[in-house]
Amino acid sequence: MQPSYPAPTQRRNVWMWAGAAAGFGLAVTSFLGARHAHPAAAPSRPPAENFVVTGAVVLDGGTSFIPDDHGGCAGTGGHADIKDGTPVLLTTGAAMAGGRLTDGRTLTDGTCRFWFAVRGVPAGQDTYLLMVAGQDPRQFTEQELKSTVVTLRLG
Repeated sequence: MQPSYPAPTQRRNVWMWAGAAAGFGLAVTSFLGARHAHPAAAPSRPPAENFVVTGAVVLDGGTSFIPDDHGGCAGTGGHADIKDGTPVLLTTGAAMAGGRLTDGRTLTDGTCRFWFAVRGVPAGQDTYLLMVAGQDPRQFTEQELKSTVVTLRLG
């Protein structure tokens, strides 16, 4: 019994190799052409200047905070939202940046102090609003934020 398909011939092998070579050549040409077909990237603008705002939130003595047994403290009453991890938000007309309160400590003067740092604050704005938790926002200029450690006294 003979197979229903013809036996391979030398002629078919030649065409198979020619087709493979043509396909490979087409793939290489497409790859090299695609590498050069894209327009050059436009020069990027220099990054906008940003700065870091550092500061402290101070709760005055009395009933605005409670100390713990380890030298720490947390706000109470109308300042119950002032504690380690509380968000600090600095906004401008066009952008915002945030940080968190850290390291709440009872100080010897009878106050409770938390530190914060807000990174990535955009420079060149007219006014900045600093908000800590649900407390009233405070307005600052860029010079005020850059020149000193910002202190918010809450009592």
